[in-house]
Amino acid sequence: MKNSEHKLQRLKERITLLLNKAENTSYPHEAQAFQEHAERLMVRYGIGRAELDAQSAHQGKKQEAIIEEHFEMHGVYRLGQRDGLSQVGRAFRTVTLLQTNYSNSCRLYIIGHESDVATVKTLFSSLVIQATLAMTHWWDTEGKFQSALWTDSAKQIERREFQRSFYVQVAMRIQGLYQEESAQAGTGTDLVLVDRKHQVDEFVSDNYPYLRASRNRASRGSMGAVLAGQAAGRRADLGIGKHVDGSNEAPDAIAG
Repeated sequence: MKNSEHKLQRLKERITLLLNKAENTSYPHEAQAFQEHAERLMVRYGIGRAELDAQSAHQGKKQEAIIEEHFEMHGVYRLGQRDGLSQVGRAFRTVTLLQTNYSNSCRLYIIGHESDVATVKTLFSSLVIQATLAMTHWWDTEGKFQSALWTDSAKQIERREFQRSFYVQVAMRIQGLYQEESAQAGTGTDLVLVDRKHQVDEFVSDNYPYLRASRNRASRGSMGAVLAGQAAGRRADLGIGKHVDGSNEAPDAIAG
């Protein structure tokens, strides 16, 4: 058990290091390469943490607590962040995402076991920085020239669409990583993850009995922004070395 915990701690430290590198480089390709490597380690860490916790439960030991954390979004790009990060959060198979929308802000509720919530919230913070970097690079080199005759509002929607598509592409990568890592770990891994998610679902049902489905109606940008955001979200190679608060309003369930 102690060896397993030590390995997980080392994974966590490597994830933090990679995300810090992704946030602090001025080169989008480098940022994405570091991020993709961090994503794979995050999935491995989540699977390992779930298996270790299940083993503890089998031995009659205390399991990880289920907690709730908030992630706030403000500014003109908050709707793209909300939609995109919601999909990123759902790609992690052991957490639940809820949301509340206000006139000038959005809030995502990340609910799950403590280590899972910490991982998702850390990734969200890093992705916001990286998406902004990628969007700025795209806008300066391509986007503003393609939409030179558009209104300021239309240009803002275009940039928001780029960010949303960036996050969605990241979510698709994480989903694929779960399939790969689960297949390598064996069929028992899926059962452990399903049970872990079931515990979270019960927590949500007990604490939020009156959820309603959300209706996200943010204006969408052009297909050019969608494709550019997707390309930015998948450009880096997975191989490292090839590129160097409080409201009483109840949250909504995120529509699937």
